[in-house]
Amino acid sequence: MTLRRFLFALLSCLPLAQPAASAAEKGAAVTVTRESYVSGGRTITVDTFAPARPGRYPAVLVLYTSAGKLAGMRDFEGFSRSLAEHGMVALLVDYFDRTGTLFAGDWTIGRHLHVWEDTVIDAIDFASAHPRVRRDSIGIFGYSLGAFLAVSVASRDARVDAVAEVAGGLFTYLGGRLRRVPPTLILHGTADRRVDIRYARELERVARSLGTRPLVQLYPGEKHVLSATAMADARARSLAFFSRNLQRRR
Repeated sequence: MTLRRFLFALLSCLPLAQPAASAAEKGAAVTVTRESYVSGGRTITVDTFAPARPGRYPAVLVLYTSAGKLAGMRDFEGFSRSLAEHGMVALLVDYFDRTGTLFAGDWTIGRHLHVWEDTVIDAIDFASAHPRVRRDSIGIFGYSLGAFLAVSVASRDARVDAVAEVAGGLFTYLGGRLRRVPPTLILHGTADRRVDIRYARELERVARSLGTRPLVQLYPGEKHVLSATAMADARARSLAFFSRNLQRRR
């Protein structure tokens, strides 16, 4: 698939509508703050979604796709708000700020992936020092490119306690060098032509070889851009996964 066709698919199909909030969600107040940190001399924007009631909470970094802010941001913002409604601090990281990128094709990803990894690690530093965050309970959610980054950063940084990834996998360069996989939720469409299902299966295989038993949910017939129904399911599974693996850590 060409980059143009891929971006068109994202722009036209990425689900924007959010599932109806539960009674508990509707009663949970959320504060949204635009913050920033410095990585590689560049200012990185972070939209922080936090429970309105005071205290420290587990944190989840939210990483968007290779379309950057051009597609799907309403969905990522909605998911971030849901995390806050469920007692977590969501940090929606604009990691493309580091490289001045609007969207990324394969060549751009190959050129910048290590820089973005470092940017996400700096985001973990930012989260760890944040006055609303429990530094001992940090996860990462990523979709597509963001999912690949989530997996690779978690393999390098032991502060990452959980990863939920949609339509991602292992960067090829990691090969047999992966040494760490935290509790991981793998979500993937079986008809994904952008990131073949084999990436999900390889991540599952490597995780198991390292002693981690990932949770895997495959969506039959779903493509790289999940349908609204599948995306709602992925969102619900991710919320439950982070609640189990982050909120119980004391």
